[in-house]
Amino acid sequence: MDSSQPPRSDTLDALYQGYHGWLLGWLRRRTQCPHNAADLAQDTFIRVLTAGTYVAPREPRAFLATVARRLLIDNGRRQRLEQAYREELERCASYLEQAPSPEQILQAIQVLEGIDRALARMHPRVRQTFVLRHLEGLGQEQIARQTGVSIRTVQKDLVEALLICDLVAQEA
Repeated sequence: MDSSQPPRSDTLDALYQGYHGWLLGWLRRRTQCPHNAADLAQDTFIRVLTAGTYVAPREPRAFLATVARRLLIDNGRRQRLEQAYREELERCASYLEQAPSPEQILQAIQVLEGIDRALARMHPRVRQTFVLRHLEGLGQEQIARQTGVSIRTVQKDLVEALLICDLVAQEA
């Protein structure tokens, strides 16, 4: 073949034989990796092959470069997506390491059910005093003012609530 003549591109076979080496060099410069360049060169020709009826391009290098550039963009998008997916998996894995075990969840549910049973057994004023103290964090004086009873009554109600909680815990 005359070296001054450009390689043929009238058939897909001729395009591959005439421009594969050029495309491989072009991709090596852009990817900095001979393995990725070889894969992308093959993917470029596969894309041309599967595109339908082959029509010889007027500018084969520009044509192949355009197809390869689009593959590079697609690969970049896929790599960013894969990286985001890996980061999300790592985040989820770190969360799972901190998550309670099934046994801990069952134990917490049983404790909550016990508290529910204890609260159900309490007189409404005793239950309100217990909730204000242990869930709202109010002091005895604040509870007395809010409920309109004496501090001594608040103390008696809290003792009664704790006795009921102890009774329910012993039944479990």
